[in-house]
Amino acid sequence: MESNKDLSNKFIAYYSSLVGKEISLLSFERIFGGASRETYKIHIKDQSNLEEKLILRRTQKSSLIETSQSTEYLAYSAYQETSVPVPLMIDINEDQEILGAPFMLMQQLDGVAASPFTPDVYSPNEQKLGEQFWSILGEIAKKDIEDDFINQFDNTGNPCWKQELDKWIAVIREDSISVEPILEAGIRKLYENEPKESKKKSLVHGDYRNGNFLFMEDRITGILDWEMAHIGDPLEDLAWALSPIWSWQDQGKPAYMIARQEALSIWEKVSGLTIDENDLKWWELFACVKGMAIWISAGNEFKTGKNIDPINLFSPWIPGDIHLEIILNILDEDLN
Repeated sequence: MESNKDLSNKFIAYYSSLVGKEISLLSFERIFGGASRETYKIHIKDQSNLEEKLILRRTQKSSLIETSQSTEYLAYSAYQETSVPVPLMIDINEDQEILGAPFMLMQQLDGVAASPFTPDVYSPNEQKLGEQFWSILGEIAKKDIEDDFINQFDNTGNPCWKQELDKWIAVIREDSISVEPILEAGIRKLYENEPKESKKKSLVHGDYRNGNFLFMEDRITGILDWEMAHIGDPLEDLAWALSPIWSWQDQGKPAYMIARQEALSIWEKVSGLTIDENDLKWWELFACVKGMAIWISAGNEFKTGKNIDPINLFSPWIPGDIHLEIILNILDEDLN
C-alpha cells in the first residue's frame, strides 16, 4: 500500500516540474470522508519562502459514486470568477504514472465545512449564511447551459426526470441485498406521477447541501464536491438541498439555516424561475430515492470489502433509515 510519504514525494517532483521551480513540502494531509476521490490538503513553499495551499483530488480504485473527474473539473471551471465561489483550478491529469491515479489540483480556499447532521452549527450566523446558500444555488440554476464549458457535459436529450431516476434505480438494483418495500413504493410513485419537463435546463450540482460548502463566520467561501454535476432540471438541486435529512432535528429550517419559504423566495428571485409546487414535490421524493441509492451503494462497498471506510457502514444505517421515514411521510401525506 502506498504511504503518504511516497505520494508526497511524487507530488513534490510533479509540482516542481509543473511550476518550473524547486518546491519544498510543509504538510501533506489526507482528508477522509470523500465518496468518489481521495482528497489531500497540501501546504508548500518555494525557494523565496512564498507559501501556497493546495487541494489534490485523486481518483480512488473503489468509489462509492462512479463519476469522471473531467466532469468535476468542468463544473468547477464553469464557475471560475463568478458569484458562485469555487476554487481556482490548476491542473487535471489522466496519467496514472505521475501520482498513481488520475488526479486534479486546485487552490485551497479558506473556511471550514460543517457536518450536515449537526444542528446550530451555523449559529449565530444562520440568517446571513442561509441567504447566501440559497442565493448561490439560484445563481447555479441561472447559468446559461450554452456556455462553452457547460456545453461539454453529456446531454442525451431525454427527459431529465427519467434520465436521473433510471440511473439511480439501476444502482439500487445492482447493489441491494434485499427488497425494501417502502423504497419500492416510493419508486412506483415517481414513475406513475412524472413531473413536467423543465422549460430551462441547468447545470445541476448533484450534491448541493449543508456540509458541502466552506464558510468563515457569516460568509460562504466555497462550494465543493461537484463530482455528480450534470445537465438537468434545476429543481433537482433545490429538492436535494431542502430534504429533511439535512435538517432532521429542525425541519422547519432546511439545511439548519433559514425557513423554507424564505429559502424558496430567495431561490426564485435569484434564479428567475418560478417553482411549480407539484414538480418540486416530485423531486423531493426523488431526492429520497437517490439518497437511498447512495446509502445502499455505500453498504455494498463495505459488505464486499471494496471500501471498508466506516462511513460506508454508517451510511446505510442511519441516513438510510431517515430517508425511508421521509419517503413514508411523503406517501402518507398523499393518502390524507
